Amino acid sequence: MTIQLETNVLFDKEHLLVHFPDGLIGLEEWRHFIIVTPQPEEPFRLLQAVDDERFSLIIIDPRHIVADYGVILSKADAQALSNLDRPYDLQFNDPDIEVYCILSIQAEPFDVTANLLGPLVINRQTGLGRQVILSDSNYNPRHPVMGQSAAHSIEKVGESTC
Repeated sequence: MTIQLETNVLFDKEHLLVHFPDGLIGLEEWRHFIIVTPQPEEPFRLLQAVDDERFSLIIIDPRHIVADYGVILSKADAQALSNLDRPYDLQFNDPDIEVYCILSIQAEPFDVTANLLGPLVINRQTGLGRQVILSDSNYNPRHPVMGQSAAHSIEKVGESTC
């Protein structure tokens, strides 16, 4: 599968502007992003830094990787996103909330992993985003998606079922 993403996409009203007040983990200097959909038929999106067009991350809805993926926000995370006064369970699929995970791509050997442990949660109504850590979950920050680690993961599953 070939993935070619154009990073110099023109911004228009179809793109969602998102502000991460705390930045992203390890990338605190970038706080304003736009979500770009380069190819609408594909599940991949670009999280493009507004202040530096050279910087973007490839993101994907984690349900494309793990069908029953769910996120329960802490009270602090829910308040940071929308001033809610209670924990907010995203498994109810609120249409104003979007969840993405960041993909990491390694060229040699080819490997694609997804950070399922630290998803990006975005409130479309407020335009606020937050990277949360799902500390009470079994999710992996380097979940194999494709390439060598995914093949190794499939081999392990095959070995354990024999």
